Amino acid sequence: MNARSPLTTLKELAQETCDQAAQSVGHSRRSLQETQQRLDQLLNYRHEYRQRLDKSMEKGIEPANWHNYQQFLTSLDQAIASQRKVLNDQQRQLDRQQQAWQGERRKLNTYDTLVSRREQVEQKRATRREQQLFDEMSARMSRQQENDRGLDTTSTNTTHSNNRF
Repeated sequence: MNARSPLTTLKELAQETCDQAAQSVGHSRRSLQETQQRLDQLLNYRHEYRQRLDKSMEKGIEPANWHNYQQFLTSLDQAIASQRKVLNDQQRQLDRQQQAWQGERRKLNTYDTLVSRREQVEQKRATRREQQLFDEMSARMSRQQENDRGLDTTSTNTTHSNNRF
């Protein structure tokens, strides 16, 4: 098979596209993990801050400080909600990219199968051509051997007939 056939070129392009899609999936996974870590940090920080508020309330807290705690917890809750939205958006993006990568992978597998089939067909053709050449050479050799035997018989017959005279 010609190494630069259109089918081979399509397979190579599909491989490149598949590789790029896989890289995008990898980047999105890392980004999703980082976002999840930031969310976990915010949740932990909120939990710790809430515990501090509870301890302060047990000891007694001034209304201004209580108000500051509440405002900060509200800010943390907003940051947590925002981070969850970012996390959900990134998860949806990752899902889309994984689907795209799987589609590219299927396309690559299709081209790979087609290239393999074509190579098998070409190999069968080459094997048939070799067999035909071998058969032709064998037939020529057989004819040559028959001709050589025929000449040997004729020359021996001629020699025997010359001796009689």
